Amino acid sequence: MIRMKAAIMPEAGKIEIREVELPKMQEDEVLVKIKAVGVCTFEQKFYYGESQGFPFAGGHEICGVVERVGANVAQNLKAGDKVIILSLTRCGECYYCRKGYDNQCENAKDVQKIPGVDGPGGFAEHFIAKGYEVYKIDETVPFERGTLAEPLSCVTHSMNMSGITSGDYALVCGAGTMGILHLLLAKLRGAKVIVSEPNELRRKQALEFGADYVVDPITEDQKQRIMEVTHGHGVERAFFTAGGKAAITGALAVLAIRGVLVIYGGTKASDKIEIDPKKFHYDEITITGVIKHTKETIQTASELLSLKELPLDKLITSRFPFERIEDALKEARKMDSYRAVVLMNQEEK
Repeated sequence: MIRMKAAIMPEAGKIEIREVELPKMQEDEVLVKIKAVGVCTFEQKFYYGESQGFPFAGGHEICGVVERVGANVAQNLKAGDKVIILSLTRCGECYYCRKGYDNQCENAKDVQKIPGVDGPGGFAEHFIAKGYEVYKIDETVPFERGTLAEPLSCVTHSMNMSGITSGDYALVCGAGTMGILHLLLAKLRGAKVIVSEPNELRRKQALEFGADYVVDPITEDQKQRIMEVTHGHGVERAFFTAGGKAAITGALAVLAIRGVLVIYGGTKASDKIEIDPKKFHYDEITITGVIKHTKETIQTASELLSLKELPLDKLITSRFPFERIEDALKEARKMDSYRAVVLMNQEEK
């Protein structure tokens, strides 16, 4: 048995560092010493009481070092390897797994990584993962940068579903962390990117990250501006990451013929929209959505981490030692913050 410290939320707005015991590691599993964990909106929602299910153990954007490898792990892993962990819990045998849509696995379920506590359990000193959940990354990648593999893999799935290609005009609605990652990967694929964002600071930051154009959807005529930029054709690809109903309808209004809108961000019941079916019939548009990541997009993300032309390090806006995890959750809520990272067994930077 492995005893370790883990951050547990017994209720909203409260975190306790507890001594917990992990179950015995199985032969198809890998023991990883956690070095860095990103703070996502998923964990923030529990801390601020917007999601329920306590006690809760957060932490799913994990980067660390292999300590032990089970005898039945197929891939060539050894102690000391730098890795990312993405908990998949995919069965590999259901209809969707066999179709290649493993993110839609019919048998996927939340696994208690810390016995008796729901949640991914990455805010801890160690993590036991199935071999297929562990991906080796380049040794030159800093641990903090490695925590971006999970959101990178989700955004890669979004890019793939959109069919974006070189020369496309792309609209990204929202310039938070997910919006910036969409911007970076769209630029990497040769698109010209317009970012729609009401916050002035984030519009400025989007330009610094490489956006070709920015627009304020509140004070500007977004449709007129985008049509000017695209010579009256509209955007071939649009990505909704934030902004609710207004952002979705705004993206539809500027979608080019045969354009694709990807619903990436979460929506509320009040975000329902109406659309004239003639829009599909005459303009041949596509509205699609994405959820989670696939094994293939995780592999792609593990390679993207080492690309020097991707300024991912700029997305790490704050670092906190494990003992100050509550401060990290508060910092992550601020508008001028992208990713707060919790560093395990390291000094604050």
